[in-house]
Amino acid sequence: MNNLHQLRKFYELKNVERTARVGSRRESPAEHTWSALILADYFLSTMERERENKLNRLKVYELLMYHDVVEIEAGDINLLHEHKRKDKKEKEMKTAHVLQKHLPLQLGEKFLAVFKEYEDGKTKEARFAKAIDALDAEIHELDYKENWKGWTEEFLRKKKGPLMEEFPVLKKAFEEIMEFTKKEGYFDR
Repeated sequence: MNNLHQLRKFYELKNVERTARVGSRRESPAEHTWSALILADYFLSTMERERENKLNRLKVYELLMYHDVVEIEAGDINLLHEHKRKDKKEKEMKTAHVLQKHLPLQLGEKFLAVFKEYEDGKTKEARFAKAIDALDAEIHELDYKENWKGWTEEFLRKKKGPLMEEFPVLKKAFEEIMEFTKKEGYFDR
């Protein structure tokens, strides 16, 4: 039973609020993780059908499942708040080590390894997961045009564009979003 109680630590992710909105409330990292998993599944299926870039599907899912667990303790930091992001990576890595101790042994070790792989971005799966993470936020915000205040095309291209370069199908989707948002006045806020 102790392991089940330790697993409840993951459930705390449902209570964390991200800066993105869902209706009249804030999105949780758990909701973001779910939509990122759906998005990854869609693009992995598309890439397989087109015989592009064979990726380890399970590894991608694990990377996305665990990538924001640190937000239980560290919270979410908006991409626009660059001053708050200066020590984000170090803070999140410390938080990952603390969280690991609150989890059942086998999952704690796995969580830490997967989180480090995601952060390091050395594997193709980790880079794909990071690109999906970035793309998911843009797709989510298409339903909240009023939230685009302060965002510019140049800023998004600088921050998110390079993540898409390695994956033509993601780059194409990102470009389509950029064209749509320009045409529909999302940046005119």
